[in-house]
Amino acid sequence: MKIKDIIKKQTTVIAIAVILVVVAAIGLSYSVFFAVKKNSSNQVITAGTLQLTVADISALTLSSPITNTEGLTSRAVSYTVKNTNSNLPAAYTIYIYADSSNTLDVSKIKVSLDGNASAGSTFKALNSIASETITLKDGTTTRTGYKIGSGTIAAGGSEATKYIRVWVDEDLITDELVNKKVSLYLHIVSEVQE
Repeated sequence: MKIKDIIKKQTTVIAIAVILVVVAAIGLSYSVFFAVKKNSSNQVITAGTLQLTVADISALTLSSPITNTEGLTSRAVSYTVKNTNSNLPAAYTIYIYADSSNTLDVSKIKVSLDGNASAGSTFKALNSIASETITLKDGTTTRTGYKIGSGTIAAGGSEATKYIRVWVDEDLITDELVNKKVSLYLHIVSEVQE
């Protein structure tokens, strides 16, 4: 009887050890295949063989509010979403969000998502674009993300280059501008389509 109890305990210990080793191996495998890299002009998200690239982002600097006409013809920020180094299609959604250092009311920030500025171009206040709560890469910080694009890209595919124009409404009174800062970022969420 005692031998059976000893064998049961050893079997249980071995089973638990095997489970812990399997969990550790899965966690290590995922951490080896997952990476997020960024620099000032390219954002790369990699998970396994999936790689979405938001390329050719250039910083936009505004020194003063401008008219809507000037905003629609201002220099655009361009980006291209690619599904490179992948053998799977991927769905993505891109958001603009205001960082915690942003001190200007987002209703005063104007955005145009039209490709080329023209007489028929449209614009909106940032806060009038469809929004969702997004979780940033630290996993705990949330922001209001304004959805500016989404789609599904085939393996090895690429979306057409898109353009965003952002400006501050010139109708602001001086008191609304004193000591204010605009701090906006792009945030991309993607998932593999199996």
